Amino acid sequence: MLILRSFRPGGGEPSYSPFCVKAMCLLEMSGMDWRPRWETMPNGPYRHLPALETPDGVIGDSNLILSWLEAQGAPMFPGFDATARAMAHMTIRTVEESLRHALTTQRWVDDAGWHHTKPTLFGAMPAPVRAVLPELFRGKVRKGLHWQGFTRLSESDRMAWVGADLDALEGVLGDGDWLFGDRPSAADCAAVPFLSMMNGHPVDTPLRRALRSRGRLMDYVARGRSQLYPEVSSLLSVAA
Repeated sequence: MLILRSFRPGGGEPSYSPFCVKAMCLLEMSGMDWRPRWETMPNGPYRHLPALETPDGVIGDSNLILSWLEAQGAPMFPGFDATARAMAHMTIRTVEESLRHALTTQRWVDDAGWHHTKPTLFGAMPAPVRAVLPELFRGKVRKGLHWQGFTRLSESDRMAWVGADLDALEGVLGDGDWLFGDRPSAADCAAVPFLSMMNGHPVDTPLRRALRSRGRLMDYVARGRSQLYPEVSSLLSVAA
């Protein structure tokens, strides 16, 4: 039995972290037996989650988890030739190294989003810790986004950036059910959680509106949640 160290469910998602949900989808796709172990702090080899406990040791990153599952023979890119595999790699990077900044800004930087993120992530902590730690983490996240450059952009320029990424995803999807053909792949396991969390954000934002204006992507999110996600209620029944 593989053990996935993950942040708990939140915001209608199997985990509040899109990277943890990605790992869950990869594990579901692999067909291997696994269960989550809920963590409050990022307890992994690289001090972030997810982290997968395997017979070969703890795998401490969602993309390293993907590589490990492939090494076990799991078909994460079924039927892909070298070109399709390269395109899938670049698509995953677009989601995780570009759209990620938009989702993080929506949750951690915008005050209305932080109003929901704070209790979701930190509400179960003891009161003395809860009084200090959330703002400490928020400050680090805000500083990171500033130095990365995303939050230095005006809102209109940020949305132009995000719109180009969403258009690119919609272009890759085309009229198909999945990003690369008629079967889901690891690329879908990466993309669906980010898009789903953008759509499920409880505050009306330009980012949420931009996604909801793209009907094919919205249909894709619904399809991905239905076919790739583990059952949230069964995950919640697992003891911490």
